[in-house]
Amino acid sequence: MAGGELTGMFAWMILPRFAASCVLTMFHWILQRTAPRLVPHPDTKTYARHQRYSYVFVILFYLVYTLWDTERNMAANHYSILGLTPNGFSQSELRRNFRHMSLMLHPDKNPQGEKQFIAVQTAYKVLADPVSRFVYDHAGLEAALCQSCTTVGDYMLASIPRRIGVYLMYILANVALQVFRLGQFGTYWRYVAICSFMALEIAMMTNTTDPWFIQLVSLLAPHRTSHEIAQILRQLMVCIFIGLNQIGPQFVVSTDQGANTKTLATTLASLAEKTNVEIAAGARRMGNMFAGTGLQRQLSEALAHEMRLGVAMGTDRAFGKEMMARMQAEHASITASAPSHTKA
Repeated sequence: MAGGELTGMFAWMILPRFAASCVLTMFHWILQRTAPRLVPHPDTKTYARHQRYSYVFVILFYLVYTLWDTERNMAANHYSILGLTPNGFSQSELRRNFRHMSLMLHPDKNPQGEKQFIAVQTAYKVLADPVSRFVYDHAGLEAALCQSCTTVGDYMLASIPRRIGVYLMYILANVALQVFRLGQFGTYWRYVAICSFMALEIAMMTNTTDPWFIQLVSLLAPHRTSHEIAQILRQLMVCIFIGLNQIGPQFVVSTDQGANTKTLATTLASLAEKTNVEIAAGARRMGNMFAGTGLQRQLSEALAHEMRLGVAMGTDRAFGKEMMARMQAEHASITASAPSHTKA
């Protein structure tokens, strides 16, 4: 199961962005036909908020779906095969159901039910022995099928390498995410969760009673063993961290980003002030061409305004050449229309 969990984890590092984009497009398509005034422009805060809500919807939907799909795809356990529940049968009921299922599925009466007959035999063999039943409930079928084990300690020791391998895969997957700079949000808490689940399984394998939250979840899934519930919760852990990794960055702005934004704003303000001083000085120098005409101040202000407009519009040197040509033409026109002065 761990391989499928890791595959889903890597897949959902990429898919939510595409899925959220599709949801947002569909939402805006519906909104365009019902309330077009409410469709935001892509560069607005409202549009960004819609994007975040789309992420939340996609991730929450995936969490619910994954839990349902995980439980649905789990194979029937030994209790379900014999028509029992983990905490609600007696030994006599176990024997009665076993005999009934064996007679019904015996190959002499039902040639098509040979696999089911073998499954019934295996289920009864495991559940009839208190030791193997405890191991099956708390460590799974692989641990309960140990041929050389006789005590609970033997079974649990035999299952430890496999459990270590599962969690080693989780740790290596998280290291790979860090190496490739994927899933950086919540890295610390992922390691905490992995260690916590490892401690949970150790506690389940070494104690006769289940942790309280395992008992609580068993009320919602009474047909599942403690080990199966732990598997579902582990899958939930993976999904939650996928969700946090996708949703978290949409709502949290790092302090570095805030500091960089403030520094950039300060730099831009300083450059804008210097540019404004240079524009005013340049406009006054160009306005000196009209000294004595009474238009010097007015033209200097008009020039400064147009130069600021040109800077704001991102114009190039052509703007300065055009303005200079216009100024020279205006100067020539005023000079030609001015009255000539002759000596007396």
